Amino acid sequence: MTDLSDQKAAAAAVPVGPQKMTPSEAFVETLAANGVTDMFGIMGSAFMDPMDIFAPAGIRLIPVVHEQGAGHMADGYARVSGRHGVVIGQNGPGISNCVTAIAAAYWAHTPVVIITPETGTMSMGLGGFQEANQLPMFEEFTKYQGHVTHPARMAEYTGRCFDRAMSEMGPTQLNIPRDYFYGEIKAEIPKPNRLDRGAGGEQSLNDAAELLAKAKFPVIISGGGVVMGDAIDECKALAERLGAPVVNSYLHNDSFPASHPLWCGPLGYQGSKAAMKLIAQADVVVALGSRLGPFGTLPQHGMDYWPKNAKIIQIDADNKMLGLVKKISVGICGDAKAAAKAILARLDGKALDCDATRDERYATVQAEKAAWEEELTNWTHEKDAYSLDMIEEQKKEPGNYLHPRQV
Repeated sequence: MTDLSDQKAAAAAVPVGPQKMTPSEAFVETLAANGVTDMFGIMGSAFMDPMDIFAPAGIRLIPVVHEQGAGHMADGYARVSGRHGVVIGQNGPGISNCVTAIAAAYWAHTPVVIITPETGTMSMGLGGFQEANQLPMFEEFTKYQGHVTHPARMAEYTGRCFDRAMSEMGPTQLNIPRDYFYGEIKAEIPKPNRLDRGAGGEQSLNDAAELLAKAKFPVIISGGGVVMGDAIDECKALAERLGAPVVNSYLHNDSFPASHPLWCGPLGYQGSKAAMKLIAQADVVVALGSRLGPFGTLPQHGMDYWPKNAKIIQIDADNKMLGLVKKISVGICGDAKAAAKAILARLDGKALDCDATRDERYATVQAEKAAWEEELTNWTHEKDAYSLDMIEEQKKEPGNYLHPRQV
């Protein structure tokens, strides 16, 4: 991955003010202004003109054997770096190969920009080389679709796609008729426009702190927003102040360290029984950076564990997620890191109802974790009649077999 200093140097070299240039130059200069140093894709004739100036602009095109791989690589790159992931491909079938990867990035809230050069304007509708209607392909899985309507608007649309990917927290599509890369235009390269996300509204933060001050058994759900917002330390600090067990939201086991004594494992599909039994006891739940998706809150191991009478404080940078899946008591539209710090500041110096039961709750947490660990250890083979029957059948076959739960 390119060093951050290289990214800053590339952005600093971007021309300032209106200037004459080709649309390809406007496109590449806008990429550089947004700190793009790496892209993923397969080279094709649709973007050959800008391709010639990628390298001089400090941009590396990383080739792949299949465009779906390029999309997944851009997704992973963005998650690891905190920057945009960029994927580009040949028009038509090359672009359509990326749909699955962009869908995955959409549900992961990853800022991937997919650049889709398309058939030239003078041959649209004539069934020319790999012609396809490329905007509807990605409509369901993008937060914004920019279609360049004139070469002079190349920098404008390119910059907007990069801005929206960050502000909307998801993939955007930049669709460019291939003949619009050529000619001469007068363009000004837009500066990146990034939202400064705050902690949330004062009233909602106050309400959250008031609920937590009166909580007897608070539990924190640490979600993907904690990872994206670099808020793990703030989540730890809030958990330690409350003495609250922390459970991970589905597929976000990296949102809280398993080495921490208050960590209890993930909720949802194939999750931790300890996490489920503990959240079932909660009277106040803090969903920090989590949309509380159905797959991460569904019954599991025969337990419908979601606390029906608990007060739910949901913190998410996307206001549309607040209260969407689960009924909530307080919704905070804010950054996970800033919101956790703001709530912690409001609890500072206060006597909390849960302080009196800190040791008792900690013992409960450790007991549930130990019980779940023991159960896992004892899962050496299946116990239902059908599986036992299959195990006996396997004994008659040559070779050694692992029982399903050992696998």
